[in-house]
Amino acid sequence: MKKVLITGASQGIGYQTARLLAAKGYSLICIARSAEQLEKLKADFPQLIKIYPCDVTDYERLQSIRKELDANDFLPDVVVNNAGMGYFERIEDGPIDHWHRMVDINVKGVMNVIHVFLPNLIDVHGSIINVGSVASHQVFPNSVMYAATKHAVKAICDGIRLELAGKVKVTMISPGAVNTGFIDTTTDEKMLADYKQYFATAMDPYAVALQIQHCIEAPENTVISEVIIRPDRPVK
Repeated sequence: MKKVLITGASQGIGYQTARLLAAKGYSLICIARSAEQLEKLKADFPQLIKIYPCDVTDYERLQSIRKELDANDFLPDVVVNNAGMGYFERIEDGPIDHWHRMVDINVKGVMNVIHVFLPNLIDVHGSIINVGSVASHQVFPNSVMYAATKHAVKAICDGIRLELAGKVKVTMISPGAVNTGFIDTTTDEKMLADYKQYFATAMDPYAVALQIQHCIEAPENTVISEVIIRPDRPVK
């Protein structure tokens, strides 16, 4: 079975993906900021999951993880760049530290992980699965800078596909609204109330995890370039 590295594995899409793949017998390398949540994840699959508390903005920490994995002959065949965050706020109200934080995690974090593990992925003809968003294709009100970061993820996928075709597979998963704690960073109370109602009927993160599994298990001579998955409901 392939060895799969998942960032942002302690909650939401990453957590459900880790549980799904572990139940299928995959060996996992799970990265997230919360050591406590990672321990809970590992408890159910102690033989299959290696956990590494790490913020994807910490390039040196990622390098040390790669060295440890290499020493144990456990470098990944698949990297799932799932760690991400967003703030819902009007562009005129957005603090600059919110904008920087989204760029640091959603763009630089993806770059860091790819840069650290790309040489090995090339060696094994591995796969990169980047979790983008429908906001990678369309800009929505109250999430302009978030959409900018997710457009950047699409550009990274497109560029890898151009330069490394035949060497590394790259897939972009673009979910619509997913029922997670993603919106909890929203500070505008009225906006938060509106979004909570909207996201309450959104997709379960397990639905996205299933798509990630599907892409990992695509036939060796094929690559699924992109999956766009949305809740089955009228467009708002």
